Amino acid sequence: MDRFTGFIGIALILGIAFLVSNNRRKINYRVVLSGLFLQIIIAILVFKVPFVREFFEVIGHGMGQIEHFAFQGASFVYGGLGVDKGDGTIGNYVSGGFVFAFNVTATIILVCALVAVFYHFGIMQRIVSIIARAMNLIMRVSGTEALSNVASAFVGQVEAQVMIRPYLKSMTKSELLASMSGSLACIAGGILVVYVKMGSQAGMDLAPKLITASLMAAPGALVISKIVFPEVEESQTLGQVKLEVKSSYSNVIDAISHGSADGFKIAMNVIAMLIGFIAIIALFDSILLWIGHLYDPALNLSLNYIFSQLFYPFAYAMGVPAVDVKNVATLLGQKLTVNEFVAFLNLTNKSVPIVTEKGLLIVSIAICGFANFSSVGMQIGGIGALVPERRADLAKLGLKALLCGTLASYLSATIAGILM
Repeated sequence: MDRFTGFIGIALILGIAFLVSNNRRKINYRVVLSGLFLQIIIAILVFKVPFVREFFEVIGHGMGQIEHFAFQGASFVYGGLGVDKGDGTIGNYVSGGFVFAFNVTATIILVCALVAVFYHFGIMQRIVSIIARAMNLIMRVSGTEALSNVASAFVGQVEAQVMIRPYLKSMTKSELLASMSGSLACIAGGILVVYVKMGSQAGMDLAPKLITASLMAAPGALVISKIVFPEVEESQTLGQVKLEVKSSYSNVIDAISHGSADGFKIAMNVIAMLIGFIAIIALFDSILLWIGHLYDPALNLSLNYIFSQLFYPFAYAMGVPAVDVKNVATLLGQKLTVNEFVAFLNLTNKSVPIVTEKGLLIVSIAICGFANFSSVGMQIGGIGALVPERRADLAKLGLKALLCGTLASYLSATIAGILM
């Protein structure tokens, strides 16, 4: 029965996207249907064909090595700093421990430097062209939004935008939303490694599912975003990318230097936005707690509580077994209100226990993405640093991207649940 409940979930997710669409008459149903087809094919290949699953595991591991290489640079800079190693002991940062400001931002800097080198040699331009042709054949989407969505399955949400930096200034609003949505729906390969290293055997077992979630989210984000904000403008990269972007660097050393400097600016914007948004969320929780106690001293009202209740219907509609619906809804609320790190940690350490295999599959895919309030600020700050002239558009599209990224993750989770 849970398998068939998933079809209700698909209808609910697509229905919400349709209701909030800004131009229902212009929805391109070819894009929608072809994107759904791609999601289903990816899920079937990964879940039903062993050698395909193993292949994607190797890819995910390779992309995760970027975080390891970035750590080498961060260790040199922050060596000697004492951090929690995760087992209750304090040790040198070089010997282990995860510090967001050091690990994640170091990865951003490394990726920016690598992308600058790739652009200098013309590699990225050719990748854009290849993916544009492939995605145009299947979904009739532009090269820029196709590249950023596919890249988001392996690198971080800001790094994915760096890959299409020369095109950000001229992208249509629909393309911009699709790109932002894909980055919020997917998870970076480096972050996937962090999840696996959180010290839980459950995290190890979930690795193939998380890779699948990020891959399925790429076409899923395009499906949802093109329903919410259909394309009505002319894209410069639809069908074929014009290779007119030339390197502004004098040599490879210059590319690395400028790329690293740009990455540092993006990293600082990310840190500032995260501090601001998480602090505001904490402020709201404090106010809600006070309001709840005025009504009933035993009512510990919070954003986390409110959203866990709101997401109860989603958890049920996605096909989660009845015994797990309440806890899955709680994790969905935690992921949206705080971040995916908190939700995933509570899942793997069983602070919020999920007892069925199907419930574990659905919730792990549903929370595998950057779609939360603080990430909206991260995107506005990170992409805004790349193209300051588009900051107003980014701010207007931020909440729409959050909705699209969330629904895309839920769509992937629902399809996976049906196939299980």
